[in-house]
Amino acid sequence: FTIYKNWREYLGKLGAKKARIQSGWAKTEKVKGRYDWAWLDEIVLDMVEQGVEPWMCVCYGNPIYEKGGTPFAKSPLPASPEALAAWDRFVQTLAERYRKQIDEWEVWNEPNHTKIGAEDYAAFLIRTAEVIRAVQPRAKILAFGIAGVDPGYPVKVLGILKEKGKLGLVDEVTYHPYTYNPDDSYGAVARLQTAVAAISPAIKLRQGENGAPSEPSTKALGRLPWTESMQAKWTLRRMLGDLGRDLECSIFSIMDMHYDDGVNRKGLLRSSDKQTVEKAKPAYHAYRNVTAIFDASLERIADFPCEAAPAQPLSAFGYRNGEGAQFVTVWLSGKPPVTEERREAVSLLFKKGRFDDPVLVDLLTGRVREIPDDRWSREAQGVAFRELPLPDYPVVIAEKKAVKLDE
Repeated sequence: FTIYKNWREYLGKLGAKKARIQSGWAKTEKVKGRYDWAWLDEIVLDMVEQGVEPWMCVCYGNPIYEKGGTPFAKSPLPASPEALAAWDRFVQTLAERYRKQIDEWEVWNEPNHTKIGAEDYAAFLIRTAEVIRAVQPRAKILAFGIAGVDPGYPVKVLGILKEKGKLGLVDEVTYHPYTYNPDDSYGAVARLQTAVAAISPAIKLRQGENGAPSEPSTKALGRLPWTESMQAKWTLRRMLGDLGRDLECSIFSIMDMHYDDGVNRKGLLRSSDKQTVEKAKPAYHAYRNVTAIFDASLERIADFPCEAAPAQPLSAFGYRNGEGAQFVTVWLSGKPPVTEERREAVSLLFKKGRFDDPVLVDLLTGRVREIPDDRWSREAQGVAFRELPLPDYPVVIAEKKAVKLDE
């Protein structure tokens, strides 16, 4: 749905640590038993060269085999003995080819959305994971890529695996929480975490696919009145909302995708009719602003309470770097983001706050502003900020010396 060489130069600059890609069985094996890896080599090897680790979703069928499925999102699982044997060979060869570049493998995409039965998916998950682990014993297996966050389907499948003694094959459950207000999904995410932990505390959750379009378009959330500004704010809220809950976050997608039923405008890059990059959207620049600050050197501060006046829905999370300098993300979270500038004067008290010279970092624009002395103070209860103009997207209160400023 995109042409990799047309947008590859934007990837490394984004600051992403990982990228989700798909295996393309039907694109690779167009003649039975003959694999053409050139198209996938280009993507995998170049991503690694740019410092981005691919994690691969092995999914969708191959119509050259009887009951082999289709190359499309609504593909059924391979079902005939011949197709299943061919799938096993493909997955084995795939894992062998990229064992040095990829060690995280996701098995299928949104099986609950296409009404694949829990028993059928469980059997398919087991066989696929065992093929991969035979090649890569320490490979991380990601299950489901479930559409939504409802725990019913994954609980059924994991229960089947537990009965068969195969639960150790799964390292993570991936989910796709498409909601107009990104902050509205986290109650359901917590319920999914609880349900999965009840079966196996060792299995983690990963937000494996989520994004908002920059204008009304096809696919999930596409009929809502999106703008580029709303997309950028939404992306910031999903990224920092996930980070504040220790969830790996995958933004869908870097490039607009051309489907048969229209263009999916969820890309951080705007695609032209010829699938070249027309421009980097505001969401792309916002993403880079996040990765410029929030890297592996920061540690989240657990239980970072925030009191707000006037009281209203907001999200706040605290972090510290190796020198102990703090970063606090905060935003108005009660409503979906809007195109217009929306700010409210809010006074905040962070009981675990520790600042000497705080500044306010706007992640949408990248601007860093001083916080006047009369707008903040160290109190016995913590650090207080008075009437800060909070927007409907994350801003960062940070120790000035810890922020890399462009001169």
